[in-house]
Order: sequence, then structure tokens, then C-alpha cells
Amino acid sequence: MTVLAEDDLEFDFSDAIKAIRFDDDVIHGKSTMKRVDFIAEYADRYIFLEVKDPDNPAAANPEAFRQKLLGGNLIPDLAGKYRDSLWFHTLCGKVEKPIYYVVLLSMTSLDPALLLNKQDELHRCLPMNHRDWSKPFAQACVILNLEQYKRQFGLHNVRRKSAGP
Repeated sequence: MTVLAEDDLEFDFSDAIKAIRFDDDVIHGKSTMKRVDFIAEYADRYIFLEVKDPDNPAAANPEAFRQKLLGGNLIPDLAGKYRDSLWFHTLCGKVEKPIYYVVLLSMTSLDPALLLNKQDELHRCLPMNHRDWSKPFAQACVILNLEQYKRQFGLHNVRRKSAGP
């Protein structure tokens, strides 16, 4: 069973062939490369997962995160994490399967319309296709809140550790 945590959120990747904490200096050494939090490999795809959790009860400054989101600074950062992670992944020779970029934004106060707006903004930062590319930059690129993530990946694939067992 592969269970990995990002602060207060715990992810069960038991159905993956392999899942790693990609945002790990042991893997990358001293590098300024931006990295997604997790990469999970499945039989037919890779999932690049980035987690943002301002609803974490121990979050230092949720209001600063909200301002980063509303001010337009978060989306370019998320795009950079995907680009750099894809670059590293490609140079490791792991490009045989489609890649899905999933951003989990656990922020209950976020309006669903704003969530869609930010997803559109991310798509503008990460063009999915280009006439000169032999395959898409990403098979899909989504920003999900916690409930949407649970519906998509299963109720038991993520849990808040502070909520207890």
C-alpha cells in the first residue's frame, strides 16, 4: 500500500503501479527546478499531482494564499511546476504514457466559478496542443477542490489527517 502525505492531506495510491513524492531534494539534488508534489504511474497514464491546502488547520497564512490566488501569481507558479516536472520526467525517458496534471486546491471558501476561471487561466499558461507537437503537452489539466477530487479518484483516496482515522 502506497500512502503519501502532503502536510494534513494523506493520499492512498494503492491502485498505482508506483507513486513517489516528486518534490523531494533527494531526487533532484540542489536544483531550482519547480516540482509537482507527487507523480503516480498507472497502467495507462501518469498523474502529476500538485496540492495546495489553505484549509489545513495548521496553515500559516491562508489569507496570503488567497491573495496569491486572486492576484494572479499562483497560476504561473502551477504552470512552472508542471513544465519543470515534465521536463525532468521526459529526460528520464518516461514519456510513453499520457500525463494528466491535477491540481488539488483544498479551499472550501473558493467559489466554483472562480475555480473554473483559474483552470482556464492555467490552460492559457500551459497550451495543451501545438501544430508542431507530436502529442499533447498534457492529456488533461484540471484544478479540483477536495470534494471534486474525491468524486474523481474515490472517497478513500484522500483524507485529512487532522480529522482522525
